[in-house]
Amino acid sequence: MSLSLISLLFASPAVHAADDVLPAPKPMVLIQSWATLSDQDQDQVADPGGYGDPEDDPGFKLRRVRMGFEGRNDQVKYGVTAGMSSPYDVVEEAQGHDADLHLVDAYGGFSPADGLWIVGGVQKVPVSREALISSGNLTFTERAVSTAWLTPSRDLGAVVDGRWKAFRLRLGAFNGGGDLRGDNNPGKLLAARAEANIGPGKTYRTHGKVDELTIGVGLDAWMNDDLSVKSSGLGGDAIIRFDGLALLVEARMNTLAPKEELVATPGVLSETQRQGILAQLGYSVGAFEPAVRFSTLDDDTNLEDAGDVSEILGGVTWHSDKDQVRAGAGYVVRNESGQNVVPNDTLRAWFQIKL
Repeated sequence: MSLSLISLLFASPAVHAADDVLPAPKPMVLIQSWATLSDQDQDQVADPGGYGDPEDDPGFKLRRVRMGFEGRNDQVKYGVTAGMSSPYDVVEEAQGHDADLHLVDAYGGFSPADGLWIVGGVQKVPVSREALISSGNLTFTERAVSTAWLTPSRDLGAVVDGRWKAFRLRLGAFNGGGDLRGDNNPGKLLAARAEANIGPGKTYRTHGKVDELTIGVGLDAWMNDDLSVKSSGLGGDAIIRFDGLALLVEARMNTLAPKEELVATPGVLSETQRQGILAQLGYSVGAFEPAVRFSTLDDDTNLEDAGDVSEILGGVTWHSDKDQVRAGAGYVVRNESGQNVVPNDTLRAWFQIKL
């Protein structure tokens, strides 16, 4: 009903008379599917590392669906997106996703001055370049294990986004509780991200060629004072693009500490430090983008080899002329440390439609 009322509003003569203030909505659709061709771990119980089987058993999977609309001009921007996601077997809570249909984005923003935006609503926390890359622009339709576990996801809050020449600064304040309907705790999630860019190319995608050397560097920090755990994180990332080459690197660390006065069961029993890295290298050759990505996660730096995991994903993606269709295949080598390690390599194909 809400979407129908919004559609009627945009169709009204009063709104059309002020098109320079309120931009017309544009629909968007994203569909991503997987086909697991072969997988070493076909046990009904997820692998002992606790991070889930990343590719499931042989078969098909609807990885991600997004549907909604968005609009933007020089003064106003907005967007509403709903959808579903099917993440790893056992990390739904950690990633903030749910296999059921749910609200993804719902934001509105205005620009009080040139180069400055103030945006409020359900949106991404400004942390991590790979996390901020749109799902439809991910090389492998999937983020690295370090990004999935060491960065906050979407939340309800406000972001001040300013740009000046080659520099960009984003400051965000969010509820931090993960409830998209309101605030359920007295704490807040605060985040800051600073970037510097040189060159004409896009720094939030890897496909295609650039006319000149393009470099983007980012540093960010965040802190979330939740009900039972106080968490914080630091990270740095860089992307280098030259001709068809694209190199993305990122390093992250965060700290989880249970609070003295608990009102909920904490996710950790003592202060825990985690860290991870990713490095992705690809080269666009016509419509094809061969790439390889290495990522690691150390879930407790004080414990040697306990639950540590690393992944190497190599594959090739084909892109249509306007990049509305993608298709690719790759192989995942997954290594875990500790006892009772289960072989978990997989051969996967992926398909995407983006409108």
